[in-house]
Order: sequence, then structure tokens, then C-alpha cells
Amino acid sequence: MRMVVLSDSHNARKNLFEIVEMHLDDADLFIFLGDGEKDFDEILLSYPAIRYERVSGNCDWSSNYPPSKAITFNGKKVFFTHGHPYYVKHGYEMIKEHAKNIGADICLFGHTHIQYSEYCDGFSIMNPGSVRNGKYGMIDVLPSGVMLIECSL
Repeated sequence: MRMVVLSDSHNARKNLFEIVEMHLDDADLFIFLGDGEKDFDEILLSYPAIRYERVSGNCDWSSNYPPSKAITFNGKKVFFTHGHPYYVKHGYEMIKEHAKNIGADICLFGHTHIQYSEYCDGFSIMNPGSVRNGKYGMIDVLPSGVMLIECSL
């Protein structure tokens, strides 16, 4: 199963639509990590049938969405957040510790606009980068394991 991970569109709706349209047929889930809530609302108006999850970012003022969330996807616990509550611009130690403490298999965050992925301490961690800059991520969750894929338009 595949999830497409999006973050930080910051009004770059053209890029956001291009990415979503490319993956309408192969994504089982779209996760939006914030900072572009109104952009993602436009996606949902255009594609109301897509399966999605989302959290708010530091630039999504007056959002009704939570700053972080945990779900199960194909048997894996996925923790995701925009990243600012974990001060990811100053290092990844706090978010890694939290993910490990809650037993996450996958940890997703945005905020820095810089793509990053690794496997560490028993879980996979990814920042998909900024949709505004044409960056996003894909994660394939298969019986054989988790594959992180950094993508660009």
C-alpha cells in the first residue's frame, strides 16, 4: 500500500494539484502535514473521494485540525505532525524520541522544507520537503517492509 506525503504548499496550489493528480490511481492515502490548509481544502473540493489525513502547521492560523496525529496504515503505526511542536528546525532529537516512545513504525514531519528520510532506532522517519518547491514523499508499506521515496516534480 502507498501513501503520498505532502507538506508546506504555502499557496503553491498548481504544484499540489499536479502531485495529487499524478497519484490518484496509485495512492491509498494522502497525508498533508500542514502549512497550506486552504490549498489542501481545494484538493478535497476537487477530489472528494480521496482518502486523506491531515494536521495543521504553524502558518495555518485558526485551524481546527490537530498539530499531530497517529494512525494505523497497513499494520504500521504512523505518527505525523507539521514539526514545529518538536522544534525540528533545531534538530530531530525531540521528534525521534517521541516517535520511539509511542512505538511508531513511521514518523512524518514537515516545517523545514528540506527532504530527509532515514531508518533509525527501529522506525522510518521522513520529511517530504516543501510542495512549494516541488518536493514530496511516497511511502510504500509492504509485507517485506517500509520503503521511503523522496520525490520531485
